[in-house]
Amino acid sequence: MDVYVTEMDQVFVDTKFEFGYVTDSQGQEKLIYMDEVGTPDSSRIWDGAQYRDGVVVEKPKEGFRQMLLNHFPDPDILLNKDRMEERSALARDNALPESVLIGEPLTLSANPKAEIIDILRSQYGLID
Repeated sequence: MDVYVTEMDQVFVDTKFEFGYVTDSQGQEKLIYMDEVGTPDSSRIWDGAQYRDGVVVEKPKEGFRQMLLNHFPDPDILLNKDRMEERSALARDNALPESVLIGEPLTLSANPKAEIIDILRSQYGLID
């Protein structure tokens, strides 16, 4: 199902979610997502006006990438894999500008691992 983002006149077509599990300091397994959600880097986003005219024009990832590079004072942090500690701090300490975010807050279930397994089993028959 397409989601229209009215304010930005875009069609949010789909997105990928990258999840993983980590063990917290109390030894409990926690679900985390490992990538931004609802941005052109993780999603397909089409121009709303052109879509209504029957033309699909995808908002390219490169524009989003360039916006990030221009937004932060030292873009080399985002480009240089030898600066991963600084990149982690940049991500932790700086929110993306609201103008580039779309969608709604991500709500996690009480037991996301069980929910994912249940969906894979019941809806897709992928797990016995």
